[in-house]
Amino acid sequence: MARTVILPTGNVPSESSAVAHSAGPTPWAWLLLPGGIFLALLFLVPLAGLLMLSLGMPNWTFARFVGIGRDPVYLAVLRTTLQISISVTALALMLGYPMAYSLTTSKSSSLRTFLLIAVVLPYFTSVLVRTFAWIVLLGRGGIINDLLLKLGLISQPISMLYNRASVIIGMTQIVLPLMILPMYTVMSSIDEKLLRAARANGASPIAAFLTVFLPLSLPGVMAAVLLVFVNCLGFYITPALLGSLSDFTITMQIYSEVVDHLNWGSGSALSIVLLVSVLATLWIGSRFFPINQLLGLSDEKTGQDAVASPRTRKQWLMHLGSAANVLDGWLPSLGGYGVSIVSSLLGTLLLLPILVVAYLSFSSSAFFEFPAPGYSLHNYQAYISDAGWINATFTSIRVALMATSMAMALGATLAFGLARGRIPGRGAVVALVLSPIILPTIVVAIATYFVLARVGLQGTEFGLALGEAVYSIPYVVVLIVANLRDLNPAYERAARSLGAGPGATFRTITIPLITPAFIVAAFFAFLHSFDDVVYVLFLGIGVITTLPMLMWQSISQGVDPTISAVATLQVVLAAAVIIVSAWLRRRKSV
Repeated sequence: MARTVILPTGNVPSESSAVAHSAGPTPWAWLLLPGGIFLALLFLVPLAGLLMLSLGMPNWTFARFVGIGRDPVYLAVLRTTLQISISVTALALMLGYPMAYSLTTSKSSSLRTFLLIAVVLPYFTSVLVRTFAWIVLLGRGGIINDLLLKLGLISQPISMLYNRASVIIGMTQIVLPLMILPMYTVMSSIDEKLLRAARANGASPIAAFLTVFLPLSLPGVMAAVLLVFVNCLGFYITPALLGSLSDFTITMQIYSEVVDHLNWGSGSALSIVLLVSVLATLWIGSRFFPINQLLGLSDEKTGQDAVASPRTRKQWLMHLGSAANVLDGWLPSLGGYGVSIVSSLLGTLLLLPILVVAYLSFSSSAFFEFPAPGYSLHNYQAYISDAGWINATFTSIRVALMATSMAMALGATLAFGLARGRIPGRGAVVALVLSPIILPTIVVAIATYFVLARVGLQGTEFGLALGEAVYSIPYVVVLIVANLRDLNPAYERAARSLGAGPGATFRTITIPLITPAFIVAAFFAFLHSFDDVVYVLFLGIGVITTLPMLMWQSISQGVDPTISAVATLQVVLAAAVIIVSAWLRRRKSV
């Protein structure tokens, strides 16, 4: 699954706002060229090649697509993918809204801190680690069955794994942070004075929520639903590890066609079907709310003005006002203890799988047993003493460092070009930059394979790093652009008024002020590259074994307790990145 960094755009004026409205292009726009060419060669060209392969080049034909539409197996796969995606999106929305609401409105700083940790830590923890945690919890010999047996509630283990329910549970826990963050971004920008004004005019708490807060939060809801749904369409790791043969999704079918049967034609056609489905969903969703507003790459407002026309908003308010009159008689205050308790429980459930795996990594048992009969470091010793695990770890580090270096160099120039430059078709450039983390990773990875195979870089660490760099560049751009927009232009104007030229101002003022953003971006780019599995599956072609790839193989073959130690170390890495990033941001604000 491709992660998306959600950042508030902020209202701090910046030099970019003046540049954006000036006539004619600016020199900063030339900085878009290196990163744009890189993404064109390793993202657009591969996708175009994938499309041509699906059309049977050079014998152009739609036969493969017609076959997909007529084959009951393919239709069943598409139906299963849609059913799972809708179910997960609906469940994540139902669970995520109360958490986002509590994050925004809770008066308890401790609750807000806990909820923020519960959202951010799982979000930056590997999808593979979180999926593995559910295997430990739901397996026939897993923790839940073990506890139920010990409590005498069941006489024999029940099957909770490898079915549709386990897929939906695992995917919901994984996408829940992605559902919460866009809603929290929009909710946090809602002026509390509007709610107080509604209460002062006689509205009850529930009426104030339904007629003021809820309509203003709809842009975040729409963006969150859109992002989660398209991510669910492209999920591979969780359905592959938690699902049964009857829960085959389109990504699993693509992998089977390409890897198991070497049927690149059908695999490419299915990839295009998935790609078109995602693009169509994004296009429809963009009619209501442009995603790039939440990502900080748009000069437009983020808020209620983006949700609908004034007439539609008026109709919403009338309906919600009627609902409020009905509910006022029996619903408690929405800002009371009920939402806080529910949010706390949901935050605990978000963290629980990760915490359980970390706890069991110190167990003295040779298998997963809860509670642990004793405590030992033998899982960590097994990891350190195994040459396979260590070699895979160093391979991951080498690939991640190469990918991060390329992503930082190209992403930084793209960020400055987008923040400070002006160029016709800027929207197309923004779409190109964001696409690698929004479109299904498995499609991009397959497409990239074709280009690397033509130049002999498939199955090499450098080739894998090129693919990972495409995946990491958007994170770098989003983080740096957000900080450039928050940069007070008064500092640069003051330096110029004292006689400093543009170069000296950039070197002595701009660069030091955004250095923390560079460090954070590098950390995140490294983390995302280090944790990736999907790119390795296709670009590594069985030759390169990274740490996540070795975990994938070990989980597929059997649950080895050593994996709990490796998973815990990956969680610690993610936590370290988050802590360092928070420290740098706090230091910058001091």
